[in-house]
Amino acid sequence: MLNAVNAVMDTHFLTPAGTRHQPLDSDNRRRLEPQGRYLVSGKYRLFPFDKSAKPYFDDAAGRLGVALSDYSFANNVIWLYQASGFYQIIEGCFCLFGLSGNGLTMLLPPLGEPHRQRRALKTCIRIMDQYNPSPYQARLDFVYKEFLQILDHAEDGAPMIDGEPWHVEVTNPDYIYRTSDLIDLRGNAFKTKRNEINQFRRAYPNHKLVPFCAEHREAARSLVNTWTENRIRALPEGSLEDFLYNLELERKAINRTIALYEELGLEGLCLFIDGVLEGFTFGERLTPNVANVLIEKTNFHIQGAAQYLFREFTKVFAQSTYINVGDDLGFENLRRVKMSYRPAMFGEKVILHRRVPMDTR
Repeated sequence: MLNAVNAVMDTHFLTPAGTRHQPLDSDNRRRLEPQGRYLVSGKYRLFPFDKSAKPYFDDAAGRLGVALSDYSFANNVIWLYQASGFYQIIEGCFCLFGLSGNGLTMLLPPLGEPHRQRRALKTCIRIMDQYNPSPYQARLDFVYKEFLQILDHAEDGAPMIDGEPWHVEVTNPDYIYRTSDLIDLRGNAFKTKRNEINQFRRAYPNHKLVPFCAEHREAARSLVNTWTENRIRALPEGSLEDFLYNLELERKAINRTIALYEELGLEGLCLFIDGVLEGFTFGERLTPNVANVLIEKTNFHIQGAAQYLFREFTKVFAQSTYINVGDDLGFENLRRVKMSYRPAMFGEKVILHRRVPMDTR
């Protein structure tokens, strides 16, 4: 349950994380944690994952250096309206939890130094078990594969956590490209992309690219609404309920990104045609060598606009060796589009959850 904090919390951390994990105010003093709300699980308190958590998350993720889109503060905070996000610093690791209809789970493994991650994970499992009605609700999402190396393993290869075997479920990987490939589009493999871009430039000579800023917010929201309406008109085969649910999740995440653009420190680019905003995209640097494209939306009635905007946006990250565009969410059409750009590698990730004994299935 959520409880109100009645006094300034200076006992925010379960374990000391050192002064470099504690943001400082303008006077270079330790900032006291503000009054707010927290989630209680047994004796543990988990604090809301909002913009105040950014310094902690960025420090931990930066030291870990995982080049997956899920290890971006922005990517997590824009999607967490669908599940309440909470965090705590445990054994010096940033531990991110999500609360939804599936119970309390971990959205990422503990972020920190390997020798601390094992100890932190045991506490995190305890926190989930104390909150959830069933121990089989405990889960770790978006686990980078190297994390498995710090765990013990059973004879059959299953990872062991606190003496228990856990199941590894492979999930959709990220698509990662060489930045130079996306900028140059050389060779027969990219002939179609070059043609689409050239056709767009000839058809729309009055196009213009402008860095995103606050004055573009309303036009961007309007484009999102138009994009949503067009997606509904072109319903794909499959579950209508699932499609509309996921579409609304995406619409809200995009609008949240638009609202938090400056606070999240994102790079953005707008495509105008005859003075009308017809496309925009947001991205950031995940690591010194890997950039991350968070969102790209265009008027899909304008052929070649998406290809042109994407190619031009990759130039913003020309100093990064690779660009990550996230996973395909399991959608075949999205998989085809992302494969058409010839990924240099895939960012593998897995889900960990307890094995369910045969007699309880």
